Amino acid sequence: MAAMSDTVAEPAELKDADAVLAYVRAHPDDVALVTQGLSHNAERPTTVASVVKIVHLAAYADAVRAGRAAPDEPVPVRLWNAYHLPETDGGAHDAALNRLRPGAHVTLDQLVSAMIEESDNAAADLLRDRLGADALDEIARTRVGTVNGEALRIYGGCTLPPDVCLRNYVEAGERVRLTSVDYEQEVELVSTVSRVAPGVLHGVLGELRKDELASRHLEWPMRLPGADPGDRLIGAKTGAMPGVLSEAAYLVRPGAEPREMVLVLRRLAETTVRSGMRGYAPHSFLMRMAADPRFFASVRAALE
Repeated sequence: MAAMSDTVAEPAELKDADAVLAYVRAHPDDVALVTQGLSHNAERPTTVASVVKIVHLAAYADAVRAGRAAPDEPVPVRLWNAYHLPETDGGAHDAALNRLRPGAHVTLDQLVSAMIEESDNAAADLLRDRLGADALDEIARTRVGTVNGEALRIYGGCTLPPDVCLRNYVEAGERVRLTSVDYEQEVELVSTVSRVAPGVLHGVLGELRKDELASRHLEWPMRLPGADPGDRLIGAKTGAMPGVLSEAAYLVRPGAEPREMVLVLRRLAETTVRSGMRGYAPHSFLMRMAADPRFFASVRAALE
């Protein structure tokens, strides 16, 4: 396989599943896709954005099962806020606080819900510290760094290891001045953060689907107002960062084998990332691939 550059591809509008397929067909080296019957770049470690948080979720479920953590364990909101790095999470932290409307504490399970539903980075980093980094690394089979620690290196001028950057930030309790970075440089910098093999994440997702505690968190879209589950059961965790769109999702339908899917698109132009997020195109792509055999065959042919 040819060496990959982190220079972004030409802008493309990811408005629907067909548009994602067109990108897959045009940029196969910049795609990782793993599901039953299809494995493309599965073992190549790559930046997966917030999809990595399914590793945190798996570590949480393991800890609860082993009695090392309890869902109703109180977590001080003050501590949770201390892990927050404003202007770096697309408003996820504030949205989680607005949904939960906590007093002085949230439960550990509510913290996990903020990590999955709103994709709050502060919740992920606090949970990692609570469970221990080794618990996540064992599941991911690689080092899983702190999200905001890595952000402090990219945007906050910290030159120390990410974990140290975050620890110092939390202990200082002071906001830092963030710097803006050119998008192409951003793409290059975020490509250096924690990398996980998509094939490993696919295995993790399969276990989470069968775990009552974890699946309840992943299936949060089924509980949204106006959601029409029909005869489908969907669990999902999406991710986005400069140059990257990702999703880990499963679909369960009566009379069909459950299907777990992990998708990572990289080297995306800024407008491409925005259009993909706006129209939930990666999710539509995965759901169509899981439900439509002819579309699945087209995807597989594009990656052969």
